[in-house]
Amino acid sequence: MNSIESACKILNGTCKKKISRRAFFAQSVGYTAGLTLLASPGLLTDVLAAKGDKSKEELFTELNALVDEYLPRFGTCSQTSFYALNRVFELDAEAFVKSLASMPGIAERGETCGAVIGSLLGIAMAYEEEIFDDERKGLSREPSHKFCAKFEEKYGSTRCRDVIESVTGKKYNLTKPEDYTLLAEEGAYERCPSVVKDAVHFAAELILEKA
Repeated sequence: MNSIESACKILNGTCKKKISRRAFFAQSVGYTAGLTLLASPGLLTDVLAAKGDKSKEELFTELNALVDEYLPRFGTCSQTSFYALNRVFELDAEAFVKSLASMPGIAERGETCGAVIGSLLGIAMAYEEEIFDDERKGLSREPSHKFCAKFEEKYGSTRCRDVIESVTGKKYNLTKPEDYTLLAEEGAYERCPSVVKDAVHFAAELILEKA
């Protein structure tokens, strides 16, 4: 059974013309692993443990587990990337996750990659000061520039449509939300988890530099 057939099976066994990102991810991107984690509360409870007690590799492993669990649930790279960083680095900003629902590709228009947006938000939350005044120094600017440079080095661009072309070898027209249906039909979303994991790894390295 291919990815699109599997996604259709979720939708009450009937293949509908428009398949949501969430439905596709739920079947084709670590859905079984996600259910296992959900069925065993406590497997991820130590994610909030002191960062200083863990190596970078251990933090990456935790980030990967969160991506595998929450990408099928959120269905967006933007929410997943920020949520993972928020959990691992205890940013206390879970309320922002809801606001990122409209951010994959900037309202699903193929613009800035959601994994970039979520990761930059995580970096800013970690670096910036609490008080807004004239003395603010924009502490997140330099690490944000570094993040974008590293992401561009890997994928050639921070734009969703360009990243998708980079990982699939095919150019898609993504100027309208309905264009994303083709990505599901052709299995392009299967490449998203690795992009999100790279993004949160890049962001994590920069957040660790501040610690």
